[in-house]
Amino acid sequence: MPPRLGLLRRVGVASTVFSFALVVWGAIVRINGAGMTCPDWPRCRGAWFPALDPKVMYEYYHRVGAALLTVIVIATFLAAWLVRAEAPAAFKASWVSLGLIVAQVIAGAVTIVLQNDAPSVAVHLVLGFSTFVSLLMVTVIAYAQPTSTPTATPSDRFRWLALGTTVLAFVAVFAGGWMAASNDGLACSALPLCGASGALTSAQQIHMAHRYAAYVTIAAAVITWIGAMRARELDPFVRTASWIALAFAVLQGALGAATVMSGLEPVLRSWHEANAALLVASLVMLTYFAFRPRRAFA
Repeated sequence: MPPRLGLLRRVGVASTVFSFALVVWGAIVRINGAGMTCPDWPRCRGAWFPALDPKVMYEYYHRVGAALLTVIVIATFLAAWLVRAEAPAAFKASWVSLGLIVAQVIAGAVTIVLQNDAPSVAVHLVLGFSTFVSLLMVTVIAYAQPTSTPTATPSDRFRWLALGTTVLAFVAVFAGGWMAASNDGLACSALPLCGASGALTSAQQIHMAHRYAAYVTIAAAVITWIGAMRARELDPFVRTASWIALAFAVLQGALGAATVMSGLEPVLRSWHEANAALLVASLVMLTYFAFRPRRAFA
């Protein structure tokens, strides 16, 4: 293995772990109602180093983390550039990470300008997930090597099924971010439907939009898993990824139900968002290897 490829793998793992931690920390900021404790940008309360009361601490450290992640993404891109000949797919993925972190920083500033309105928070959340997933893909691709014997190509139907499930997961994340920013997490306290009589209020409609998107995503993950199990010839990693995605999808549904039943217990809310990021990541990996089946861990 080329030494520079080993460097990319190590940097990739570090960047992936850090970006995932930042996603979870962002959820903690939102859960504690600290999203607007720094009402200006890029400074916080007019200072680069503000007084850190308990509320300001959450948002300020999130911003510091975002700045560090930007440096880490650049380092990942440079490491991928060094091995662009040996791992061209990883280099291409690093370009995606670089673009996403720029978009994420801009979106973070916009959420402050718009005072954390629901659409901007939802976009910010999706970009945060996407940045984490893109860094994970850089790392996974850096560890993947062409197999000596090409594996069978999945059917087009399975490929598009995997892609469709991934898109649905991102839609559910967007709807979840909108719901959380609107403070509508308890607008519907019954399960599996809202339980309200008569026409739903706007808050209940926002809540149920997220639930319906989640239900459809879980169902699609199950169907994708069935498709992977029924396929006669399939890249082993695709089959494994389908199992992982199924597990995260089922857990996500359970966590969503538990979060509502607990009255939005903070620990469950944080776990719910962390698991959502892992579900999206597993679906992206599943889709990538469905379209590029001649890869396996080496």
